[in-house]
Amino acid sequence: MNKPFKGKTLGYVVRFSVIHVLTYVITGLIFMKLQNYGQVFSESELFINYRPLDSPIVRAAALFQFLRGSLFALLLYPFYDTIIESKYGWLMLFGVLWGFTFIGSVSATPGSIEGFIYTKIPLSEHLIGMPEVTIQMLSFSWLFYKYERKVIGKRTSTN
Repeated sequence: MNKPFKGKTLGYVVRFSVIHVLTYVITGLIFMKLQNYGQVFSESELFINYRPLDSPIVRAAALFQFLRGSLFALLLYPFYDTIIESKYGWLMLFGVLWGFTFIGSVSATPGSIEGFIYTKIPLSEHLIGMPEVTIQMLSFSWLFYKYERKVIGKRTSTN
């Protein structure tokens, strides 16, 4: 195994991914009920190309989020110290993730700047997923930041 992936880095990637998946699943389930995604997905033309919610691959979405969380963790690792050592690091982490999701999207997905520009989707439909993503990223960023600070505290107290 390469040196950079031993010890602390691997633990960081695992913690990042697990917290990402947990907040993704919990927030997704809450908003699925609150916004009645089953009905919205079946009735809205916006979701005509989406798989049904009972599709096996959609049901396995949480498993794919481990990969996504790991990739996010690796991409953000060079900024670890800046984020974790800052008093408002959780807010920086949220800003980066939220910004890349909505502002930095390169495809015309609903809720993205590209989607606002290139699609005929009404504003109300662009906003459907925004509260869910925003709350998931806020909760993830805060929980991850607090947990990492705790891990670092334990590490420094045992040394």
